[in-house]
Amino acid sequence: MHLDTVETYLRGVAFSSTSIAGRIIEERRRLPRRDHGLRPWLVVWACSANAGDERDALPVAAAFDLFDRFMALHRELAADALASSWGLGQNLNAGDALCAVAFRTLASDVRNAQRRLEAARTVGTAILEAIERSDDTGENEALTGAAMEAGAIVGGAARPVARRFARAGRVLGCALANADPARSQTLLSEARAHVRAISTPEAAQAFEEVAFRVAQRAA
Repeated sequence: MHLDTVETYLRGVAFSSTSIAGRIIEERRRLPRRDHGLRPWLVVWACSANAGDERDALPVAAAFDLFDRFMALHRELAADALASSWGLGQNLNAGDALCAVAFRTLASDVRNAQRRLEAARTVGTAILEAIERSDDTGENEALTGAAMEAGAIVGGAARPVARRFARAGRVLGCALANADPARSQTLLSEARAHVRAISTPEAAQAFEEVAFRVAQRAA
């Protein structure tokens, strides 16, 4: 499953285009993805690595695209760096609406209700952690860990296995945010080791694509 499939799914997500908040959200959706859609990809990968149906991962992957855009808006508002003619109040409303739509998307189309609930709880906790820590490392660690854990959950992983996917994702998230190339490479090696221990050789090989992209960024 490729990211263009996530894009197609996102086009079916309904926003209120008549409200100012809806118009702001549409503006945000046209902006380039941060990290080129890494977390949506990881959701699908983790689901597949646990022999899950990738169709169940699709709404969760789409939700992570929306959560990434929500966090970008939150960062800009917190830093008073938002270049917009809409004003603070309307952008706050748009942020609330975007977060709500992301959770609604997360809760849709995953056929197993228990897995859907567990994934939603996992992501909700991660969003709160990312906001509370309010730094790039905290955000990447929390959300990348949650992406891999949620993907594993909807893929049918048992809770202990899903937590190991979360650990690998948190290490990868730290590598993403680390400004020291040597430290970033060390963290990447640790993330690879976690993945090799919890997935098939084929899934581990697919994960190398992510590690390679992160390594290029850190170089």
